[in-house]
Amino acid sequence: MMYVMIYTLLISFYIVNQLFPAPILSYFVGLLAVASLTISLKKANGLYLKTGVVFLSVGLMLFFLSGQPLHTFFLHFHSMLGLLALFFMLPFIHSLIHVGHFDTQLNKLLTLHTTNTKQLYRKSSFVTHVLGMFLNIATIPLLYTSLKPSLDSLKEHVRQRLYTRNLLRSYALCLSWSPVEVLVSVTIDATKLKYYQIAPVTFCLMLIVLMTDWILFSRQSKRLPDIIELENTSTNPKRIKRKTLQLALMLLSFITVVSLVDVWVGKGYLFAVVLAIIPFALLFSSTIKKRKQYVAVSVPHWKERTSQLSNYMCLFLSAGFFVDMLLVTNSLKPVQTFIVSISDHAIWVYCVIGLYFLITALCGFHPLVSLALLVSMLTPVIHELPALPIAIMLITAGTSTVMFSPFNVSVSLLADLMKVNPYRITRWNIWFAGFYISMGIICATVITVIFYS
Repeated sequence: MMYVMIYTLLISFYIVNQLFPAPILSYFVGLLAVASLTISLKKANGLYLKTGVVFLSVGLMLFFLSGQPLHTFFLHFHSMLGLLALFFMLPFIHSLIHVGHFDTQLNKLLTLHTTNTKQLYRKSSFVTHVLGMFLNIATIPLLYTSLKPSLDSLKEHVRQRLYTRNLLRSYALCLSWSPVEVLVSVTIDATKLKYYQIAPVTFCLMLIVLMTDWILFSRQSKRLPDIIELENTSTNPKRIKRKTLQLALMLLSFITVVSLVDVWVGKGYLFAVVLAIIPFALLFSSTIKKRKQYVAVSVPHWKERTSQLSNYMCLFLSAGFFVDMLLVTNSLKPVQTFIVSISDHAIWVYCVIGLYFLITALCGFHPLVSLALLVSMLTPVIHELPALPIAIMLITAGTSTVMFSPFNVSVSLLADLMKVNPYRITRWNIWFAGFYISMGIICATVITVIFYS
């Protein structure tokens, strides 16, 4: 209960301070951030704890070397609070999906008239894509459980590779244009673009890469046996279609609401998403006549998820402090000088971004931490470079890590479900992630040549 209370106070006062800025509030938010970080260190584990401790230790060293007054210490923990606020709010969207039975109906689509692996692969890609936009990482175990009965007849190594390809690739691609994906929101704020300017390009790029994956699998699936499914008597094709259309309406409505809040409040797209989630969820649950059920489900789910935020609090508060101190002490100057030297040749910048995310993902960096560091390094030139191509590269390279990084939650979770080493998944998917990043570089270069030359 203590964790829920302190984390809630932190996010609540952060939101108030964003809407009504005041020096005293900034200090109080910083104090709550330090309290949250302190208690999260006790509960965090694994790579989150180790990385968080490293970031915090180096950040403290830089703070004392910088010679800044001690009282300013609390003002260096704000930069990642927007990300944490979104993680804090996401359970309210997850609950809406469950209460509306969107997840169960889309799951039934998997077995509806499905007779071979090619059909199953494409259907599960679609379901993973749609649910991944709202359920995030919870999509992986849900779809793994749904696919298991259909794939049990296949050889183990074939089954494992199919899970890896099907779930992780579709999940990574759906994040590239999801309005609630943190990496997309941070990129929008960094490049000063609007969601509607970026989403059509990333959506089209996603379609090209997804179709390529389907074509490649279609050639291989000819060697796989057919899947004979018993028709599920509870499956109602009309209900599945209705729920899919409702979900599409929900997505469009949410994008519209967030865009309006962004224009009205003017504090950035990420903060607009944070502000819009609860009112939108309550309104949409009323529209589908499930408001009482939604409130009954969402509050306990939110409490449970908030009490489990320690890993994120530990990592992102420490990383935010570390990045802030790098900027204060000008420690990034050599890297920034290098980026400035190649900024006249945009394609080199795009290649460096792609390579940077590949390397940092393999070294254990969370993509959001990598993004925060990169945005800091790009600060001198980010507004001189073509905004849309830079946004495309940040999003495609950042989301590609979901497919292959052995330290990413998605890869670790699937590896645990399949009882395999995460590095095996890396070996199976890294070449496709490289292809996805290459397509991003090509797309960014073409847009640069056509619109920015």
